[in-house]
Amino acid sequence: MKTERIKTALIDGYLDEPSCLGVPPYVSPHIRYIYGALIDGGILPENIDFLTADHYRSQKEDRLVKLEEKDLVIILAGTTVPGNYLEGQPLSLTEIKELGEKLFYPTLVLTGPITLVWENLPGAAGLRENFDIITGEIGAARLYLRLCDQSGKAGRVEPSQLSNSLKKGGGGFTAEALSRWAIKGAEIFKRHPGYPRLLAEIETFRGCPRLRGCSFCSEQLKQVHYQRRPENITAEVREIAERGIHNYRLGCQTDLLNYTGRPDYRKISESAGSGTESVDSDAIPAWNNRVLKKLYSGIRKADPNLRVLHLDNINPGPLGRQSSRASRSLEIICRYNTPGDVAAFGLESADPKVIRSNNIDASPEETREAIRLINEIGGRREEGIPKLLPGLNFLLGLRGETSRSYELNLKFLESIKAEGLLLRRINIRQVNPLGSYQSQQVQRSKFLEFKEMVNQKINQPMLKKVFPRGTVIKNVWPVQLRGSLTFGRPPGSYPILIGIPGNHLARQEMEVQVIDHGYRSITALPYPFYVDRADLKELTYIPGIGKNRAQKIILERPDDYSELLKILGPSFPGEEWQDIFHFSSN
Repeated sequence: MKTERIKTALIDGYLDEPSCLGVPPYVSPHIRYIYGALIDGGILPENIDFLTADHYRSQKEDRLVKLEEKDLVIILAGTTVPGNYLEGQPLSLTEIKELGEKLFYPTLVLTGPITLVWENLPGAAGLRENFDIITGEIGAARLYLRLCDQSGKAGRVEPSQLSNSLKKGGGGFTAEALSRWAIKGAEIFKRHPGYPRLLAEIETFRGCPRLRGCSFCSEQLKQVHYQRRPENITAEVREIAERGIHNYRLGCQTDLLNYTGRPDYRKISESAGSGTESVDSDAIPAWNNRVLKKLYSGIRKADPNLRVLHLDNINPGPLGRQSSRASRSLEIICRYNTPGDVAAFGLESADPKVIRSNNIDASPEETREAIRLINEIGGRREEGIPKLLPGLNFLLGLRGETSRSYELNLKFLESIKAEGLLLRRINIRQVNPLGSYQSQQVQRSKFLEFKEMVNQKINQPMLKKVFPRGTVIKNVWPVQLRGSLTFGRPPGSYPILIGIPGNHLARQEMEVQVIDHGYRSITALPYPFYVDRADLKELTYIPGIGKNRAQKIILERPDDYSELLKILGPSFPGEEWQDIFHFSSN
């Protein structure tokens, strides 16, 4: 069969790994690479059906019938870190197995992060029997090679060259091929069920720069290491912007400050005065602020209508050890990024024993210095929101952990709070054993107790400081109705969950104003909020009003703030709400 006639289905089962997120509204680079590789390999776009996990799940029986008519079915999947998702649910192992058991005619291909650990999964033999498992992290490249071998079409890449590059562990040639496929794969955005409310996850580099990484992390299982050139990334952004997507996250890397834009970044030798140093030491990042500036400024030029530019991972260890050099990097980021950005810090544990036992790079002291530095440079507010704040990851169940580890974790957080430093969010989860790593049993009662203490003592007070009452948050996407609250989020990195009284699902986006704070979410009213038009549910969610006062407001419909205060009475803290309540007659 000629390649262009191959009837293909591409299923985005979503992925979530330490260095990349691909659950809606995030669209992973991996799925775009595969789509681009299929087209580049000769398959016609009209012969490719694209399904997301939720799209497949919504009409599963009908989808299975149509999938059986295909020649090739490709599934991208893999959540190597656990998560809770609001807008999509990754394809489960059970669902993947079901696809393998119920589809007979098409060739089935399984790729993505799941292939790093598939042999340790329950029912691994069944996966091998039903699927062609393309292991490693360059599934798109291997698919392309097979298409070229079948059709004899090599395009601008010789299959033998790419094959040798993959066998050697990647490098510049692989990165160049993926960048071309990223451009060809940009069309997938317009075929996504969530279009246009999507966020492009952009890959800067792949693989951990540390020669021996954290013992529990899936990054060490990857067999390729490469960096993408700034001009290739900006070209990808330009293509994505032409499809009507203007939200980006530089999320697909282990540490953004190790971005050099050089394919051979793991072999960079120390060069005096160049701004780029060896990555053979865990202590020194391969900083290159010239390239970092070229990347950020290039993205801004590539999409003049850009709405969101955020990042994900930064290693706090080097940041804390080399704070004077890191300041310039953070200044570049905060010059070009958009408000609400979050740098995720993998402290994992504040217990020195756990840190040593798991080869974690950052000490509590270094992480504290990194938190100070980001607060100093990124803590300034733009549009009412801090420009860039740190987030902290805690991982429970690591080797060497004891009950004292929980105490040290909480003590560390309390010291950050006492110093007046801000954290955007604190992520607490249990380790997901990968490969040969053996985790320790976590007592559920201890785990829940620790989370509750963090919520009460740290999370809620932090939210009140980061998003004070009256803060206006723009570009909020309503996504789910729970009872009388619509829950939404602004696109970006670790966006805050917002409960909005009423049903607002018909709106594509909205502005809201903060009125109350939970542990990990906030309550907000539509902005501007007209008291004289509000309904009972909206008014009763306002702290201090309650049902009786809300009913009085609806009955009397005040024309101005003085009339409202008379209704509310002297016990209501009127001065705190003056900038929040508006009147349609004014």
